[in-house]
Amino acid sequence: MLETVIVIVGVLLFIQVIWLISSYDLKRRRKTYIHEKFGSLPREKEWNDAVSNYYEMTRCENGIDDITWNDLSMNEVFQRINQCDTSAGEEILYWKLRRNDMSDEERRVFEECTDFYGRNEKARKKIEMLLCDIGKSRSSYYIPSYLDSIEEYMLQYPWIYRVLQGVLAVSAAVMIMWQNDRAAYGFLGVCVVNIVLYALLKMKNETALSMIGTAVSLLRNAKQIARQDETGEWFPELREALSGLRGVLRGERILRAQREGSDSGDALGMLSDYIMGATLWRLTTYNKVMKRLRGHIDEYLTVYRCIGLLDAAVSTASFRKALSGYCTPEFTGEKRLEAEELFHPLLKNPVANDLELDRGCLITGSNASGKSTFIKAVVVNAILAQSLNTCAAKRLVMPHAEVLTSMAVTDDILAGESYFIREIRYLKRILDGLNDGRMMICAVDEILRGTNTGERLRASKAILEYLRDKKCIALVATHDKELTELLGESYKNYHFSEEIGEDDVVFSYRLMDGPATSQNAVKLLEYAGFPREIIDAAQGR
Repeated sequence: MLETVIVIVGVLLFIQVIWLISSYDLKRRRKTYIHEKFGSLPREKEWNDAVSNYYEMTRCENGIDDITWNDLSMNEVFQRINQCDTSAGEEILYWKLRRNDMSDEERRVFEECTDFYGRNEKARKKIEMLLCDIGKSRSSYYIPSYLDSIEEYMLQYPWIYRVLQGVLAVSAAVMIMWQNDRAAYGFLGVCVVNIVLYALLKMKNETALSMIGTAVSLLRNAKQIARQDETGEWFPELREALSGLRGVLRGERILRAQREGSDSGDALGMLSDYIMGATLWRLTTYNKVMKRLRGHIDEYLTVYRCIGLLDAAVSTASFRKALSGYCTPEFTGEKRLEAEELFHPLLKNPVANDLELDRGCLITGSNASGKSTFIKAVVVNAILAQSLNTCAAKRLVMPHAEVLTSMAVTDDILAGESYFIREIRYLKRILDGLNDGRMMICAVDEILRGTNTGERLRASKAILEYLRDKKCIALVATHDKELTELLGESYKNYHFSEEIGEDDVVFSYRLMDGPATSQNAVKLLEYAGFPREIIDAAQGR
């Protein structure tokens, strides 16, 4: 008997030592990760569609639509900003970018939070350790939608697991008292039955079982985060919501330990999984937590949103540090857009430009001179200004505005729509989005290029004159110099130019006043090695 007790104690001590070593190593690696990633470019990774789940649940009417999102390569912009430590942070960051709006109070809180963690390294690292502890498993991105239909994820016949736990306890007691092979085989037999049942249920409910570990871990760490003086001031609703979720945290240690064991994938993790299977603790605790959580969905989603906002703010602080320069926007109620040293945040070596508008503008210039990139830079920064209070510029003044684009137009063979049909659909949705309330900033690349020159010029002029008289600042890139004459002083004119040499074309990417006067299409054909007779014919020789 004594020998058995000594062996059991020895095994438990060994497991404890291994756990302490693993915990220490994990903490050390997290500290290094947190230090190195702040202010650096995020690691390249595949796009994860799951980050849009929270936005899909709370989709707002005037957010960034799919066409504009794709036109501006906003997935890449999101990944450029994303240094979040939790799935909640990534979902809230995506939601903020798609929502494209903040109230004055939301803006104040987000700016204070972002600025604080940008300046206070010690406080940031402390909060990031807690956020990393929450983490982002593959299934955790579905927590909001999972809570929305929580009844569907409850395990059926929970009394069976209780009975089997009782049988296991009795067989263990018999084995200890009798200490013979029959008792040991009986105990092992019950363990095998429980492990098999656990494995079957785990395969069937893998997503839900994995998700709940992260869900309760978020609550545990949220309690520690809420104790910080700063977060208490920024998110007073966090403490209130957590007070209504106290009962949910009972049993959190089992689900948390199991989540960590499963994520580690090492021998200790496998041992932990076998213990959970034999005792069925994970299943019974899961059902208990689910029942407690069922009556507090709103409070939980409040906690989820607050933690996500905090994580998104830290990520934004990192994004600001990684930029060559940034500013917070100045908002005006006027139809006015002013920018100093504005650039596109995705470019490695951007050329910054100034812009001053009290109406729409036409941007002309030769091929590849930077027209499209510039108008994308302007509208991307308009989105960043309104969603993250951050601009890749020295100064940006703008109205609160909806943002719509018509840029990367393609035909749709499956829908039977030609390029021109798709283009007029894109433009029509911009006209439909105009209203007497919020201002609009729209960007159009090569307006109506899907039709003949005469009709294109007449229709383009009519559309742009219509936009001119609305609450809209239109940025239009075009090759049609005739538009600059037809629209007179209705639109301000800018252009991009280049220097053409004998062997190449050098672009400055500098925005200049007035319409373009140069052309380079034929020269580019020549550089590309087109036959001489084509070049001569194109030049009218």
